Amino acid sequence: MKQFKFSVLLSILVVLFGACENKNNSNDNEEKIYKTPYVDFTHFTEGRECNYVAFRCLHESQDKSWQEQNLSDGLDTFELTPEVMKKRKDIVQRWRDEEDGKAQEEDMKTAAISEAFYDRVEAKKFLVDMAERLEKEFPGFWRDVAKPVRYRWIRRAMSKAKNFGYKSTKPGPMMELCARIGLDFDKDAKWQYIVKFITSDPKNIGTNMGKACHYIDWTILNKTHGYTGTKITDWSMRRTNGWLPYPKKPYPKLGGK
Repeated sequence: MKQFKFSVLLSILVVLFGACENKNNSNDNEEKIYKTPYVDFTHFTEGRECNYVAFRCLHESQDKSWQEQNLSDGLDTFELTPEVMKKRKDIVQRWRDEEDGKAQEEDMKTAAISEAFYDRVEAKKFLVDMAERLEKEFPGFWRDVAKPVRYRWIRRAMSKAKNFGYKSTKPGPMMELCARIGLDFDKDAKWQYIVKFITSDPKNIGTNMGKACHYIDWTILNKTHGYTGTKITDWSMRRTNGWLPYPKKPYPKLGGK
C-alpha cells in the first residue's frame, strides 16, 4: 500500500514539474521574439540610395573617406600576376618535396618566407573570389567601383564579422548580409531582430548570419533559394523560429512543390 501511494505521489510530481517546465519554455520563447514592425520591401528601401542590392545602394557607398584609405597590408593593390601565381605553385611543390624528403637545405631556409608569401596570396585570392561571387549573385553589384575599393569594403565586412565574435578567417555569411543591408545594419532599428537572432547562439554565429540572409532573400527579395543554392523551406529555416518575424508568405514545406 505504501509503495502504491509513493508511486502515485511520484507521478503527480512529474506532471507538475513538466507543466512548470513547459510554462518556463513558453515564457523563454516569448522573450526571444523581438517586437518590431515587419520589414517589407517598402520598409527595406527606406534610407537606401536605391531599391535593389548593389554597392551603390548601401549607405556606406556615399562615404568616400574610407574608400580612399589603403589597407595597411597592401592587399587592396596587391595583384595576382602570372609571376605571383607561378611562385605560389613553386612553393606548394617545394612543400610536397619536403614531405617526400626531397627538399634541399636551401629550400628549408626559405620555408618561413614562403609560408608568409603563400598566406598573402591566399588572402588576396579570397578577396577576389568574394568580389566575383557578389557580382555573380547580383549582376551589376559593383558596376564601375574600382577594385581596390571593393576589397576595402570586403575587409570592412570581415572586421564586422570579427566584432560579432565570428572566428572564421573567411566570413562569407557576414559579407553576404552586409551586401544586402549595409555594414552598419546593427545600428539600424529595423534590423535589430536580425542582430538579436545572430547573437542568440555564439557557437553558431556564422550559421545564423547565413539564415538571416536567406530570410531577407525570401521575405524581401522574393528568392526561392539562398546564396548557397539551397532551397528555402520551413525545415531549412526552422532555426529562425521565435527570433525572426514569421514571413507573410509562408515558407514552402520540405519536400513540397
